[in-house]
This record gives sequence, C-alpha cells and structure tokens, in this order.
Amino acid sequence: MKALDADANANIEKRKIIGKATVIFLMVMLFLTFFSKTINNLTLPKVTYETPTSGALMKEVTDTGNVVAKTIRDLYVHTSMRVTGVMVEVGDEVYQGQTLLTLDTADIENQLKDQQDQYTQKKLHLEKLIQAGEKLKESNLPEDLMNLDKAIQTAQQNVDKAQRNYDNNKVLYDEVGAISANELADAKMSLDSARMDYELAKNNRDKAIRENNRDIENNNRDIENNNRDIEITKLDIDMAERRIAELAKEINMGTVTAPSDGIVTELYYSEGMTANTSQPLYKIADIQGGFQFIATVNISAGEYLEVGDTAEISINSLNNRNIQGKVNQIRDNQQEIGVKKDVIIDIDSDELIGGEIGTASIRKNIGSYNVLVSNSAVGQDSDGDFVYVLKEREGPLGNEFYVEKVSVSIGESDNIKTAVLSGISSRDQVVSNSNKPLSNGSRVMLVN
Repeated sequence: MKALDADANANIEKRKIIGKATVIFLMVMLFLTFFSKTINNLTLPKVTYETPTSGALMKEVTDTGNVVAKTIRDLYVHTSMRVTGVMVEVGDEVYQGQTLLTLDTADIENQLKDQQDQYTQKKLHLEKLIQAGEKLKESNLPEDLMNLDKAIQTAQQNVDKAQRNYDNNKVLYDEVGAISANELADAKMSLDSARMDYELAKNNRDKAIRENNRDIENNNRDIENNNRDIEITKLDIDMAERRIAELAKEINMGTVTAPSDGIVTELYYSEGMTANTSQPLYKIADIQGGFQFIATVNISAGEYLEVGDTAEISINSLNNRNIQGKVNQIRDNQQEIGVKKDVIIDIDSDELIGGEIGTASIRKNIGSYNVLVSNSAVGQDSDGDFVYVLKEREGPLGNEFYVEKVSVSIGESDNIKTAVLSGISSRDQVVSNSNKPLSNGSRVMLVN
C-alpha cells in the first residue's frame, strides 16, 4: 500500500514538473517572439509622414546687405593740390557750408597767371591774322585787262583794214591791171603784219590771264591758310578761357566746404598729402536724400522679385528692428555677373546714417496648388522626381508598415513646400523624413 502511494506521489510530482516546464517554455517563446519583433523594429528606418495639403506657395528671399545713402556727394580737384588741413573725420555729421579741408592754391595762382598771359598773346595773334586776311582779300582783285582787250580790238581793226586793202588791190591787179605786182605784194605784207600784230596782242592777253589766275590761286591758298590759322587760334582762345575759369574755380577751393547736410563716409587725404584727379577729396552721404538697402541674392532667387515688391529690413544696430521698404531696382552684381543680383530697396528712417548692416526679407506669393508636400519629402534620381508613400499590410507578427516609391511631376517650391502636379493625391500619406536611406518596399517604423 505504501508502495502504491509512493508511486502515485511520484507521478503527481512528475506532472507538476512537466506543467511548470511547459509554462516556462511557452513564456520563453512568447518573450523571444516579442523581443525579436522589438529588435527588428529597432533596426527599421524611422520615418515621419504627412498628408498633402492645398494652399499658396510663399517664396521668401532673404539676404544680408548694407544701408547706403541714395545721394553720395564728392568733389575732385582738376589739378594736384597739397592738403593743408583736415577739419572733419569719417563718420562726422556735417552741415551745408561747413569747412571740411583746406588746400594750398599757390601753384594754381601761378598757373592762372601763365594762362592769362598766354590768353593775351593769342588774342594779339588773332588780331594780326585778321588784319593779314583783310589785306589778302584786297589783293585778290583781278588785273585790269582793259588795255590788253583794247590792243586786241585795235589789232583786229588793222587786220580788217589790211584785208580790205589787199582784196581791192588784188581786183585792180587781176582784172584791170591798174596796179603793179609790187603794189599787190606790199598790200599782202601789210595784211600779214596786221595779222601778226593781232596774234601778238592775243598772246599777251592770254599770258596776262594765266599769270593773274596763278596769282589768284596763290592768294586764295594764302587766304585759306590764314582762315584756318584764325579758327585754330579762336579754339585756342576758347580753351584758354575755359582753363582760366577752371583755375579760378580751383583757387576758390582753397577752403573746401560741405555741399549739403550729411555724414562723412570717406576721406581720401590727410594733412600734407597731395590731392590728385584720380580720387575725390571726400564722400558725403546726403541724409536729406533718403537711403537705400542693397542686398545681393542668387540669380535664381532674384527671378521671383519685381520692382515695387515690399521688403522688411532688419537693422542690426537698431536692435534688429524692422524697417519697411520697396524694391527700387534689380541689377546684375558686377563682381558675379550671371550668378548674383543686387536688389536695391528704398527705405526711410530718421535713425539711419548709412553703412548699417542688416537683413532684407521679401515674401512673394508664387501661386496656389491642390497638392503641397514638404521639400524634404521630394527626392530625385536618374528617373526623375519621386516621393515615398506610406503603406500598411499584415505580417506574421501583426500589421507592419512599408513605403512605395512613386514618381511625381513637381511644380514651384518655396522655402518649405513643393507643389506636386501629378503622381499622388491629397489622401496619400507621404514620408517627409527618414533617419535611414529608403528604397521601394522598405519596411519602416513610424515616429508620428
């Protein structure tokens, strides 16, 4: 009996051990299943997603720049002058008529005297040329050919008379025989002599005309040269007059004063230096003329901007306070043509003096769209633009998420959003960020 009870107790104890082992086994299996799923999930890319929205794209162009006065006044000397004194410093606020610099005008005064002497000499030379021209014109009269014309007329009359005498004598000799052959020969000699006298008179007149024409040509050439000398001398006198006026103005620059109220932004010379024509004496920002803010932006950003756009300027020295402005001009940046654009913005503030540094911000509505996603959601490869759309399916351990690569056609974009024209709809869940690279079909873990 005791043996039977011992066997029964052993069986019961055995079943208890088997039951505990089974429970432990099942618990271990459940733990391993859960743990393996957790480990697997920890290795998956972690993504955030969004649902596309509709709305307007706002392009914001932001860049730093400087405040400059609209009107910058300066002054150049026209000849080298030594600076004898400088009464202001860069950054000083000056009023119109205030003395800025003093210059040594002794050399200019000597140049002025020399120029005035040359001017007087040229005026005297001009008077002599004019008098010489008048004499040349008086001598350019044709020679009196009346006597030569009268000699030709007389010689022609003698020829006619000799011809009639010869013709009469020939009739008398040939038809009547009333005169001798010697008398006819004498008449012929008289006719030949008269003809020779006529030819000589003509030659004398032609020679006189040729000589007179040559004298006239020479005289005309002298008159032309004289007129040219007169014009050149007049030009020299005009130049001398202008130079005298310039030198007189330079002498008045012995004391250089401010042309307007403003701020001294540049002083190019100090006391003892020699000012020259290569750079101005000073530059003054005319504070009454207003100010502009000049920012340099990428050419792609500049394409969105137009003259008249409203801008906000944050000025560093004014505790980043915003000042309203309007775009006045958009031009090529001369240092980076084809790459950068200078945006000139008109601004108005009584606290500005020029030279301040700040940041310009210009917001532009560039259109409304039905499907907008974050810029980070759009990728690009050799096939074009794409997004990853979030998908869900049943797995061996429950529902799981994966992504599907979808080709899209995109439109404009701003600093935050990109317009999608085709490929997805507003009902899709689009991956906006991932901590690991994705590919079509990749399983993912949601952070949202």
